Amino acid sequence: MTDTLALFGGPKAVTAAMPPYPAIGHEEVAAAVKVLMSREVSDCGRGTFVAEMEDACAAYFGAKYALSFSSGTAALHSALFAVGVGPGDEVLTTPNTWISGITAIAHAGAVPVFCDVKPGTVHLDPAEIARKAGPHTKAVIVTHLWGIPADLDPILRAARAAGLAVIEDASHAHGGTYKGRLLGTIGDIGCFSLQGSKAIVAGEGGFMLTRSKLWYERAIVPGHHGRRLGMLSLKSTRPFSHAAGLWTYRIAPVAAAIATEQLKKLDALNAARQANFDRLARRLRKTVPFIRWHRVPPRSRRGWYGTPAFYEYPGPVSRDRFVEACQAEGLGVWGAGYADWPRTPLFQDMSLYGQLWPVRHGSGAAFTPVPDGALPNTDRTRAETILFPIPAVELPDLIDQMASAVEKVAGAMGRLRQPKPARPRNARRRRRE
Repeated sequence: MTDTLALFGGPKAVTAAMPPYPAIGHEEVAAAVKVLMSREVSDCGRGTFVAEMEDACAAYFGAKYALSFSSGTAALHSALFAVGVGPGDEVLTTPNTWISGITAIAHAGAVPVFCDVKPGTVHLDPAEIARKAGPHTKAVIVTHLWGIPADLDPILRAARAAGLAVIEDASHAHGGTYKGRLLGTIGDIGCFSLQGSKAIVAGEGGFMLTRSKLWYERAIVPGHHGRRLGMLSLKSTRPFSHAAGLWTYRIAPVAAAIATEQLKKLDALNAARQANFDRLARRLRKTVPFIRWHRVPPRSRRGWYGTPAFYEYPGPVSRDRFVEACQAEGLGVWGAGYADWPRTPLFQDMSLYGQLWPVRHGSGAAFTPVPDGALPNTDRTRAETILFPIPAVELPDLIDQMASAVEKVAGAMGRLRQPKPARPRNARRRRRE
């Protein structure tokens, strides 16, 4: 292989194709056909296919209750309602997440309060809980971003000290563990997405897990149909059996059936991802020291969704320039991850925010735009993050080509330096004119 970068006309280092995703087999096809032929294409209660999915999720995760939804966003909104979050409350979260982890708070009538991440990580800093929890704060959402388990012990201690419910957003982390316990089962409620790019899929869908019958029944209230509301049995939830939120958050039976089959494959898919990652990381740790892989807590196992590393090159080559060169080699890396949500117009312009949700509540709680520099660790994390694609099928040849692409670019960093643009010759004359 020539050392000439593909960015400058050389051949690509990665010529093998990524396998198609999601990993769909005849089992999912047969399950979908079975639903269609049964004519049970919509389920207002807890029919055959929905019940099978929820029971399978509860059994796999060892949870007492599992509840299905139309999306991970719906699961988060309903989980917030379940633990008592309502209008005028506040919920702590980090903006280093998919935007649903923020907007679900507003859907519940509450105010999102942005917290910084812990230095060197992609996760909420436990110290921020004590700093930012106030009299209106009811809960904290902890996102296991990119499948990396958050260090939950200090987060849980800080949340308990502040009297806050803890909701795990495990949408990136199906099958991941923290100190031997499955993510999504450690906080008060765990929420998962089954959207088509996640570790297992339903097309669109989600589910939540909890140990509490009260929270399980309350989570039905925002978006499930009257037929399922009729199953409410507790004194505090039974009045909702006549009418409730009806956001139409129930899952479609065909999606539930696909998810049930996908769940059976989760361990095998994750094992292939882990083998691929281990091969890539083992090689690059030796050859490209300025790529630092995110640490996983002891006795823990990562989930899988956009595997992150930190770009720590000490020279004058930006992360984005490095990513550009790797992409030219055929390696599907990308930088930063999600948008810088606090600086988007929605969260800076209160005339926009106010078209969707109240800016100020009667309780005194109000959404306040975050000024530049208020979340320095989050800014640094976004500036340094590179996300690597890890296939769900064991492919050593492809992984070796991916490693070669990174090594090729790392060996030519001098060519990637971006000099300052030359000053136009007539710039001084134009200013005088």
